[in-house]
Amino acid sequence: MAVGDRIKELRRKHNLTQDELAMRMGTTKQTIHKYENNIVTNIPSDKIEQLAEIFGVTPSYIMGWDENSNVNTIAAHHDDYDFTEEELAEIEDFKKYVLSKRKK
Repeated sequence: MAVGDRIKELRRKHNLTQDELAMRMGTTKQTIHKYENNIVTNIPSDKIEQLAEIFGVTPSYIMGWDENSNVNTIAAHHDDYDFTEEELAEIEDFKKYVLSKRKK
């Protein structure tokens, strides 16, 4: 898998648009588009490190040198918060609790 494909995959897993990712990185949507479509293949190392930090993976994973991403098991992203599977389960339990208190 090419570097751009990994970036696109990670961006989509984190439910980010190209615009949102560009804003986080202090760059443009066009630059993200070029990264994801492998138009720019010599991505600066500081940008790779920044992407790795945003996505919770290693720079080696983004570069394709390591198949183990060491992802922080982020399952969902909402309003600038990353939630793990365990946290999502707790949210679901709380939702069920709140709904159970409704009068039928």
